[in-house]
Amino acid sequence: MRREPRVAVATAVAVWGTLAVNYAVKTQVRRPRPDLPDAPQAIEPPTTSSFPSSHAAMSAAAALALADAVPRARGPLRLAALAMAASRVHLAVHHPSDVVAGYALGAVTGRVARRLVPARRRAR
Repeated sequence: MRREPRVAVATAVAVWGTLAVNYAVKTQVRRPRPDLPDAPQAIEPPTTSSFPSSHAAMSAAAALALADAVPRARGPLRLAALAMAASRVHLAVHHPSDVVAGYALGAVTGRVARRLVPARRRAR
């Protein structure tokens, strides 16, 4: 694993940037959570707006930022982010479109963070 401060900085920018954008969208959209009376409630539904999914957004952003630190883990990180996103629908706390939008938002902010914190140039 490459131990570069830029990976930590890019991850922090991705996560905090995603959190800020996600919160701004949630306050504007104010979509109610799914109301599925027949669905078993494994967890208590959050009281915040449903759209977009913060869990999906944050996991996608972190997976993209952390993939720079461990390139071999890129696939497993993406799978973990997708599993987190899918779990939100499975737990009946998000509509599928909330999760898709959240994942897309996180993917964008994760890529922006990677560009804002450029990789260190290697000496030849």
